[in-house]
Amino acid sequence: MKKILTLIIIALAVLLIYLGFMDKDINYLSLGDSLANGISGIGVKDYGYTDYVKDYLNNKELLDNYTYFIDNDNRSIDIIKSIEDNIKIDNKTMQNALIKADIITISIGMNDLFSNITFNHDFSINDLYNKFDEFSNDLNKLFKLLRDYSKEEIIFIGFYNCLKDEDLNEFFMYINEQTKKICNNYNIDYLDLYNEFNDNKYFNSIIDSFPNKIGYELIADKIIAILKEKVIKNS
Repeated sequence: MKKILTLIIIALAVLLIYLGFMDKDINYLSLGDSLANGISGIGVKDYGYTDYVKDYLNNKELLDNYTYFIDNDNRSIDIIKSIEDNIKIDNKTMQNALIKADIITISIGMNDLFSNITFNHDFSINDLYNKFDEFSNDLNKLFKLLRDYSKEEIIFIGFYNCLKDEDLNEFFMYINEQTKKICNNYNIDYLDLYNEFNDNKYFNSIIDSFPNKIGYELIADKIIAILKEKVIKNS
């Protein structure tokens, strides 16, 4: 009996040691567009939310690998194609990067909806709603693909009024809520920025589409809060 008890204690000790060390090395994959790239209000790359999240994981000695597929012009269909074609990024394939990732952050949609838009007699707000319907179809396809390869934590960076046009507030609130519902369908965390980013302190200029340093830090802080709750709470 004592021998059995000793074996049980040893087994429990080994298990506790294993649990203490598991999930300490995190693979972080960032997908996205200009926002993911940390573009500043003057249109140049600066320190973005991915950099702050990566720094946090590094400082906590939790980061094993950081991989990114980011381009200022990325649309949802570009990321879809990169997955379907299984392109190589950082000496690994996209599908392998998704499988290996413990954390995925994704910012996409601004180019799908707002690139090259000029409001005139040929283009109205109603056309934006139609563009969102098209985008939501692509987003569903993208999320399904992501979930085909990853069962881990995925965070979608939410929409805010990047055009700084008060007449579009209703539209941005609509796409914010609709995208949140799509995320819920795929167990993807939606990082809501809408209310905070109505405050001009997160932008260097009232006409800037992209946040300033404290704006990017805010996004990173929100991501890190989710990670502490769901991914690294035992670290």
